[in-house]
Amino acid sequence: MNLYKLNEILPLINDKKSCLEHKCQTILVPLPPNHIGKPKRNIKRILEESSNEITKKLNGFLLAIGKIHLLSHVGQTFQDEPTLWLPVRLNFVLFQPERGRRVPCLIHNRFNASFIRDTIPPVYHNFIFKLGQSVLLEIIQCDVVNNILDIKTTLVK
Repeated sequence: MNLYKLNEILPLINDKKSCLEHKCQTILVPLPPNHIGKPKRNIKRILEESSNEITKKLNGFLLAIGKIHLLSHVGQTFQDEPTLWLPVRLNFVLFQPERGRRVPCLIHNRFNASFIRDTIPPVYHNFIFKLGQSVLLEIIQCDVVNNILDIKTTLVK
């Protein structure tokens, strides 16, 4: 997975509707024997490759990793496995949408967009949306920020 650079995505964090969260956390990263030579570069590669596992642990989708701070150059091994576990402090950005709060849409089979469930007009409150159904959206704002298309919409009556 290609992650963004932290400084590219930080400006988007201030928008409360973006569902982005900036975190700093200490974790143990497994470093196989063939990656021990240059730990910082290899740790970033390992984190990018295992972003699906990280997603499950952090309850969000990993979008960007900042500077990697090695807390110790001495790692730990567990149960005689060859992997070296290094303590690392990371700054990263997660995409953490609230379940059930947003309705995702695919515009013209190409662009992803969503609208907040709370903005649905009263006419549609008991309406059940079906996969592939056409809906009319009003585009409130459309921006391209650091090559990321940001479309904010609302459902039209």
